[in-house]
Amino acid sequence: MALNVELQQRQTEQEKLLAQRDDVSSQLQEVNRANSRLLEQLTELGQEKDKLQQELEETRKTADKRKAMLDELAIDVAQEKSRHKEELSDARGCSTRRRVWKR
Repeated sequence: MALNVELQQRQTEQEKLLAQRDDVSSQLQEVNRANSRLLEQLTELGQEKDKLQQELEETRKTADKRKAMLDELAIDVAQEKSRHKEELSDARGCSTRRRVWKR
């Protein structure tokens, strides 16, 4: 009789342990699926990051080219302004000399 009770207890324990094992196995599968989804997301984010870094680099290159063009344009404008001032000064000097000669 005592053996039957002990056997019944052990069978009950075994059933509980098997149920726990099944639960843990299900949880493990769920965790593995979640990890796979996270890995996919991480991979996609890495690819997006790489794409954005490349776009940023291209944008920087474009900005540098535009800055160089603006610098060159500013130099050209300054030179043109200087030439214009010289020509204006020369023109004023000529008209002043003409007035002096006419008198």
